[in-house]
Amino acid sequence: MKTLYIDCRSGASGDMTLGALLSLGVPLQVLEDGLASLGLNEFDLAVHETEYNGSPVTDVDVILHNKEHAWIHPYSGKYRNYGEIKEMIEKSSLSEHTKMLSRRIFDIKAAAESEAHGVPVNEVQFHEVGAVDSIVDIVGAAICLDYIGADKVIGTHVPTGFGTVECAWGTLLVPAPAVASILKKTRLPHYRSDIEMELLTPTGAAILAGIVDRFEENESFEALWNSAKAGNRIGRGTGKRDTGLPPMAVMLDSSEVI
Repeated sequence: MKTLYIDCRSGASGDMTLGALLSLGVPLQVLEDGLASLGLNEFDLAVHETEYNGSPVTDVDVILHNKEHAWIHPYSGKYRNYGEIKEMIEKSSLSEHTKMLSRRIFDIKAAAESEAHGVPVNEVQFHEVGAVDSIVDIVGAAICLDYIGADKVIGTHVPTGFGTVECAWGTLLVPAPAVASILKKTRLPHYRSDIEMELLTPTGAAILAGIVDRFEENESFEALWNSAKAGNRIGRGTGKRDTGLPPMAVMLDSSEVI
């Protein structure tokens, strides 16, 4: 039995999750090969190794070839809709389990965006240019999780932060409408925290809601983590905001080596 622990007390985003899973030991080539099967030629993946308190941390950047439309309103004809993304995933050579995980996470995010913006689910267009960031983060996480092969995923309650955030829709309150919808629909355990910035993104919330089997309060999670950490590798992933909080940490409790 393999159990994946996700310590998301620093918040969650797509790049944090992807970085933590790579840091855990998923080979970069596995991720790159899986993403290549989607037929996307619009980005480069840059992976940087940094440190936090002497521990290695992985930072993942999705570098878009064309950023011309990055801040144009999503419904401008420059974005892929969810129907097109589902077709892209289905036509790829990804494993059936990876496809299932990708669709599950995207379904959660698309349903939230549909509610937040009043459009049918298949017509939802994501804020990132060409939806490339969402595709890479969500499908990438699914590729990594399929490779890890955990039987169970346990996570912490996640902070949302507060204040405002700038995006393609303009200035939004934190948690953003899509995040608030995910929290409500999935009952993802969360709390406000005292950090005045966005700590939980729509992609991060959708990934957690789609993959975590059980959420634990901080104290009980800490006890589980401490009892399992001897001899097990810990992966850490960072986002792009300087929150003053430690990176997201993940650990696979298993005698098997990734």
